[in-house]
Amino acid sequence: MALNKLAVSEAKTATLDGVDAGGISAIWRRVRAHLREECGPALYSQEIARLRVRLTETGALIIIAPSSFNRDWVEDHWGARIRALWAELDTTHREILLRSEGEDQPQPMVASRSSVSGQSAAPVRAVATAAPAGSGDTALIDARFSFDSFRVGPANEVAAAAARTMVGAATPPFNPVFFYGDYGVGKTHLLHAVATAVQNNSRPRKALYLTAEEFLSGFVTAMRARDTISFKETVRGVDVLLIDDVHFIAGKPKTEDEFLHTIAALVAENKQVVLASHKPPAELQMQDERLRSLLTGGLSCPLGKPDLDLRRQILDCKIAQATCHYPTFDVSEAVRDFLAARITSSPREMEGVLNNVICRTALIGQPVTMEVVSTALRELSLSSERRLTVDEIQKVVATHFGITPADICSKRRTQSVVRPRHIAMYLAKTLTTRSLPDIGRRFGGRDHSTVIHAVSKVSQMIDAGDPVGDEIDALTRELQG
Repeated sequence: MALNKLAVSEAKTATLDGVDAGGISAIWRRVRAHLREECGPALYSQEIARLRVRLTETGALIIIAPSSFNRDWVEDHWGARIRALWAELDTTHREILLRSEGEDQPQPMVASRSSVSGQSAAPVRAVATAAPAGSGDTALIDARFSFDSFRVGPANEVAAAAARTMVGAATPPFNPVFFYGDYGVGKTHLLHAVATAVQNNSRPRKALYLTAEEFLSGFVTAMRARDTISFKETVRGVDVLLIDDVHFIAGKPKTEDEFLHTIAALVAENKQVVLASHKPPAELQMQDERLRSLLTGGLSCPLGKPDLDLRRQILDCKIAQATCHYPTFDVSEAVRDFLAARITSSPREMEGVLNNVICRTALIGQPVTMEVVSTALRELSLSSERRLTVDEIQKVVATHFGITPADICSKRRTQSVVRPRHIAMYLAKTLTTRSLPDIGRRFGGRDHSTVIHAVSKVSQMIDAGDPVGDEIDALTRELQG
């Protein structure tokens, strides 16, 4: 079974050779525009805009990163999203290759969609498949996301213990298992760690990792092709199914129904289901109560923000990984302590700072100094101030008005809910660096125009002397205090 692992990329200036250059260039500009809006200007400029892309004579797309570190980061953090964007705009399903500058051989990161199940109607990505020896299957999982590289502390020890337990069990001890927590705290790492352990287990089993967006895309394509049987065979024909970002499925009735029956079928056959989302099952805006009940009936494990000690462990691990690529990248104990104390949001933000520091030091032969690190923190707005999340804002606003975060994200349009929702959107826009589309998605899948309307309305009320201004001030003090 040919396996499919994806990663794509982009560039400020694309070098395109071949008859399809014009079309590819147009697609690439549209993909770039989406990414710039979704990840924000700072991250876009640092990680995405430096990539170059070209088309080979055979029609394959090659994306070139300035370093292997940058190549891996793009693959890990934006591969699935870019794949979905590209698939929407390019119907040829061309081969995509990702490589870093100076690599002799490109690394194939995307196979044709039909390679996953043998049917063109199932664009599903099998990232981890553990097959009996001699079967000819190839495991395409990222060994960096293993239990060995997952650092454990009070914020994630329950989730880590549950993940390890399910790997060695003959039958699932808990099913489904649901990891939840803010973005960047290690949920995806744990999913890949489970897949890695399943592959290396003495009793190898088939495991399939998908993002919810890929599940949705695969199901929609299968319906259009009138071949949902192939899709069902692919996602249900495994021993361990791992699906990330489950909240993307919420609010889509047909996909919810297929998702429900997929999980129920696997659980009934004693096959392990592992899910992840930024919210616990009870707070997801699922339209089907049966699905919510099924998700809450398993084991829910929170992953919180790491404390100082855990942040230092994670930082040391990431520096060790970077040193494998850049032997001269030497970070003193004082600088490590400084970074661990200042970056309080998530390991993902920590990785972004390290990428910035590497570009300023290892790539140009300069030492890592406190001044360089401080500059990187300032440029990425990662000072010692605590960074707010949209989830935190929703919870504080909901408590203030005597409702729940689920109410704020719901479709309800009563004044008792609409007013808090508008205020929460206003605070999310003014107190976080999230883009408008990103904020909208975190408010029940709304679009950016809804956020613009809410922010504009609250701003007008404040200018007119409405008491909402006092509420905004009080909520801001509480959030920042």
